[in-house]
Amino acid sequence: MIEQKLRKVDLNLLVVLRSLLATSSVGQTAKLLGMSQPATSRALASLRELFDDRLFVKSGSKMKPTPRAIELGEPLESLLSSVLRVLDPPAVFDPSTSQRRFRIASTDYGATVVLPQLAPRLFAAAPNMEVDFRPLAPNSFDELGSNDLDLVLYSDNPVPGALRAREIYRERFACLMRRGHPAEPRGRRLSLEAYLAHPHILVTVSGGRTGPVDRVLETLGRQRRIALVLPYFATAALTASTSDLILTMPARAAQSYADAVGLTLLAPPVELGDFGYRIVWHERVHDDPGHAWLRRLIADSFREDA
Repeated sequence: MIEQKLRKVDLNLLVVLRSLLATSSVGQTAKLLGMSQPATSRALASLRELFDDRLFVKSGSKMKPTPRAIELGEPLESLLSSVLRVLDPPAVFDPSTSQRRFRIASTDYGATVVLPQLAPRLFAAAPNMEVDFRPLAPNSFDELGSNDLDLVLYSDNPVPGALRAREIYRERFACLMRRGHPAEPRGRRLSLEAYLAHPHILVTVSGGRTGPVDRVLETLGRQRRIALVLPYFATAALTASTSDLILTMPARAAQSYADAVGLTLLAPPVELGDFGYRIVWHERVHDDPGHAWLRRLIADSFREDA
């Protein structure tokens, strides 16, 4: 019923009514609105039918509003002001005053690498902004489209749906082991035999007991022993620092953990290639000025790595 009633309303009629209330004259209203006098008279006739009231009655050279017309004056002014606000162009995004909250899904690897680069730039430019990091989950990509998330930090693996993405850096792999580990070499690279002689930690977000390292080893006809599977890179690094388990993981975070807990950082014994790390977002926010600003800021934080 509400939709049917609204469909009968021509917004232009309400503009005419507002002017008639101000001028009490069909002629002046026609001149102010750039309409012909007959067209203005027809609009008044339509208004009378819409509100089932005469609205204005002749009194000398002027028209006097009826009580119903006077009653409509205040809500009409409020309504048209609201319509104008809807039609106004969006406010210019100013990070220095913005209080927006952005929600980002990521593994702890992504947070470890991106936040130290991003945070000083972001909070210097936008001191009142807030950022919520959430664990990357199977439904994170769906949440980009349902307004529950703004960005996902993800590798260059395929993502579901028609999502937009921008690579922010390329990443390689590194090995971590505790200092004094039995397999610790004199140089900066493990031999393959030493690498395979000890148990390993596998970090996987999607599950399973194999990763990029295992796929490369399979092409060589070799296999490592996975002793521990975890979804957390930081926990894996801490565990490697107190055991003889070897951890192979993306190099940027590996360097951070090596510095923090005293691990030895080594090149892998075989070439594992590299991969891209990206920000992923939904089409619905692509043109949003604040969102575009944040995407540029993240990408610019790693521009020196390009």
